[in-house]
Amino acid sequence: MNLPNYDIHEDEFLKAIATRLGLSGKTWDVFLARFQDKNSNATNKDIAFYLEAELLEGTRDGSNPATILRDHLIAICDKFEAEGCDYQGSTKGKWKIAKRYLREVLYPDWVKQRRLIPLTCEQLWQELWGQATPTDKMRPILLNDKLQPVLLKPKLLGLEMGEAEIDETAPISIPLNSKIRLDINLEQAGYLLLLEKGTSGKLWCLCPSGFAPKWRHSGGTVTLPLASSRHRYFKLTGSTGWEEIVAVITPNLPKVETRHGASLLPKPGEPLLQLQEGHLTGLLDYLKDDRDCQLWQMAYQVTK
Repeated sequence: MNLPNYDIHEDEFLKAIATRLGLSGKTWDVFLARFQDKNSNATNKDIAFYLEAELLEGTRDGSNPATILRDHLIAICDKFEAEGCDYQGSTKGKWKIAKRYLREVLYPDWVKQRRLIPLTCEQLWQELWGQATPTDKMRPILLNDKLQPVLLKPKLLGLEMGEAEIDETAPISIPLNSKIRLDINLEQAGYLLLLEKGTSGKLWCLCPSGFAPKWRHSGGTVTLPLASSRHRYFKLTGSTGWEEIVAVITPNLPKVETRHGASLLPKPGEPLLQLQEGHLTGLLDYLKDDRDCQLWQMAYQVTK
């Protein structure tokens, strides 16, 4: 992984880690000074001299800044050990091992969380998919030529009739070129954002869209396409493979924008919005700050 220049992000990164470790006061000051790259060759005595005023504040006369610094460094190194830093039995120079751990382990993780390295649509979708909970509250409804629901038969396991068992957890399989609707059973009133990854790998926003002009619902079962749409069904065209659906349900109107200020949400009646990296990044940023969202996932297989 080609990481962004550490020097550019060092101050922000160190302060973020200090906050994560719960450092404050003199321990915060010691951490920022000791772990800055520019001070790598400085001795602890040098750092203690540089921080003398801060270290001696509130202490008795005759206190030794170097001793105070050492005690805070011990506390910092203990914090790193709790984070997973392995000192391999070393008792001296532990801050140097912690600094290496900081750069080699924590910095790449922080870069990823801050999205300083652009992720692909597939990587962003997998992150969204991983945050969602599998549910039986979403399911495809197979339709016949008269657009009436057709019972999807459960799969049977075993070769002999006596050994056959219904597999309730088996994924749903639907033939290619079928007509379907989607049922989503909402537990409460809210806004429904429904996203799909098709068998081609392309990503689409199904709701809101021309298939779902209204996206606030009072709860209960919502069937897409909505009755208010000019569409009567979805048709499974393209190729065989897996369709993945993610539902985001929020009690309040979500403000989901790309970093350039473009809205994720299409206007009612517009064609399906094909999602790009910016849309998914904006949604993930929104979900990171919103604690009231429900996030569900469901997949089914499109077969010949």
